Amino acid sequence: MSKTKLQTSRRTWTHTEKLLREITVDQLIVAKNWAQDHQPISDPGVKELLRMVMSIGSTAPGSDEKKSCMLAQLKSSIVYHGCPIIFLTINPGERHSPLALFYAGTPIDIKNFSPKMYIIADRLKTMLENPLAVVEYFHNTVRAIIEGVLKGRMFGELVHFYGPVEYQGRGTPHIHLAVRISMPLSTQFTVD
Repeated sequence: MSKTKLQTSRRTWTHTEKLLREITVDQLIVAKNWAQDHQPISDPGVKELLRMVMSIGSTAPGSDEKKSCMLAQLKSSIVYHGCPIIFLTINPGERHSPLALFYAGTPIDIKNFSPKMYIIADRLKTMLENPLAVVEYFHNTVRAIIEGVLKGRMFGELVHFYGPVEYQGRGTPHIHLAVRISMPLSTQFTVD
């Protein structure tokens, strides 16, 4: 709603409002047909409506506009930094981790932890009751991998990484990382 309010408070809103008020169902149907035929939409009112939807939706997690924006960012990073060398999916198992239970406030001995000490149903219930603990566990796990493994040069000199966070059907986060490292000259291949 705040994005919509921002749109209506701009100086150009009176012009935009007039365009939007004049759009008819027939114009939208014609625009839909053009889009289906991969033709550019020339109607100024429809173009303004689509621009506003894209502007508002590009910040909404999971929206088509946000995914389109992330794809453009990934393409730009590939053009600028080169193709990724490593693709990682990080999906921490918070249901089985002593750290996740620790973040959720469960008093545990991290050094002597055994999953058998805590019934899986109880661990799952603890995680469901503490979604912030799941997010904190995920964030710290991903940060540790990026800082320790990627920036720690385990695979080589880190040039760039890009990784959108997504949420699974059960509501837990995971991340897909596209990683560009610089390869030592001795490992680069040449074609004769």
